Amino acid sequence: MGTIGYGIVGASGFGTTHADRLGAIDGADLLAGSARSESSIAPFAEEYDVRGYTDHVEMFEAEDLDAVSVCTPSGTHAEVAIDAIERGIDVLVEKPLDVDVERADRIVEAADEHDATVAGVFQRRFTPERWTAKRWLDEGRFGDVLLADTAVKYHRSQSYYDDWHGTEGAGGGALLQQAIHFVDLLDWLTGGIESVSASADTLAHEMDHEDVLVATVGFENGGYGTIEATTGVRGATRERVEVNGTEGSYSSGTFALGDETVEPDLDEPPCGTGLEGQIRDFVGAVREGRQPIVDAREARRAVEVVLAAYASAELGREVAVGELREL
Repeated sequence: MGTIGYGIVGASGFGTTHADRLGAIDGADLLAGSARSESSIAPFAEEYDVRGYTDHVEMFEAEDLDAVSVCTPSGTHAEVAIDAIERGIDVLVEKPLDVDVERADRIVEAADEHDATVAGVFQRRFTPERWTAKRWLDEGRFGDVLLADTAVKYHRSQSYYDDWHGTEGAGGGALLQQAIHFVDLLDWLTGGIESVSASADTLAHEMDHEDVLVATVGFENGGYGTIEATTGVRGATRERVEVNGTEGSYSSGTFALGDETVEPDLDEPPCGTGLEGQIRDFVGAVREGRQPIVDAREARRAVEVVLAAYASAELGREVAVGELREL
């Protein structure tokens, strides 16, 4: 395949970031964008010199698109993604894949049925230090993982939650909207989170979701860990992920073997770093007819972990990640 025709759904929000990163990537040509209103799409269309739409389906049917980024409110991701897949358009979906595990499943099923290339955005994986940490963990250089944890401590104003971010069914709380990147890292680095026991509350905002959550987790390899997430604090260390094994540890940029800190030769992700690197991988997957690094099934895993944590907090007991479909 030559240059692919690209579109962005949700062009008035984070879609502009996707458009900016796409401009640095060979092999894709941004043709169009859609947003919910003319006042939202008009500035995007002018800025990027593309055609603008207020209906994503109309854009799909009018434009010769090979791929789109879906950057709409989280609870609409499945609807938009499936609309694209059913029209033969490959899809990169912003995190989370959706806010509902059954809708996330429908994205995976649609991708399989239509042989579509579908990726989920988890750009925090795409850094040299995390790429290296993953290789070292897979090679067993840190030994058996006994403990691993992540903490995400952000501040979001009340106004942030006064739109769709704070609305039941459309947005999500601190774990689903912010810390999910680090839930994904914890799951990916350790080889899988198996169970979650969580407590959650809304302490600093008025909204339908939690702004603080703490959880203990069990990993598929037998180790244990913790997750902390909040959007209600100021002045904290914003984010951390750490994996501790019997022979060494990785902690947000620091590598240790035995009791000694080491300076590894870092691996560059094959497609580049950050969101630009992940979009480059997706564009390459579409052009080459291969699976992207974070395909729909990979992206669904973090959603399952988050929703298992929510179920645990509501039920007051440990919930297995695979149990969600039975609840």
